[in-house]
Amino acid sequence: MASGGLVDRIAAEYGVHFISHTRRVQGRHQSKARRTCQTLLTKHGAEHLRLVFGLINTSENRGNWSAPCFTAVSWLVLNKPDWVERRGFLDQFDRIDLEALLGSARHINPSAPTLTLAVLLSYELDKLLETGREGIAA
Repeated sequence: MASGGLVDRIAAEYGVHFISHTRRVQGRHQSKARRTCQTLLTKHGAEHLRLVFGLINTSENRGNWSAPCFTAVSWLVLNKPDWVERRGFLDQFDRIDLEALLGSARHINPSAPTLTLAVLLSYELDKLLETGREGIAA
């Protein structure tokens, strides 16, 4: 199967379908980030893309299917694998509001929101994971 079909199948596993970049997203099940997902699939494989979809598909963040979110979450998975493997990581990740962080990233650095989102996401998770570790130690 061509990878173009595979990226659509992986998205469908999470209830997402890709729409044309010229259309407006209507609902939490649509995304314009097909090309970004295709790139992630080609560079890092199907399991990586599924993990990224799974992290974004948490109860609080479902619907943040934008290219900057996919790229920032992918960067986090690739650069902080020890975080991803921690018990309770998904619960901590779900406490982060990706939509609000993306809004902050666009405000802070309109010329590079994806990179800024990756940094903000890393900072937020670091704070949450440190708090979680302190709670366990106490």
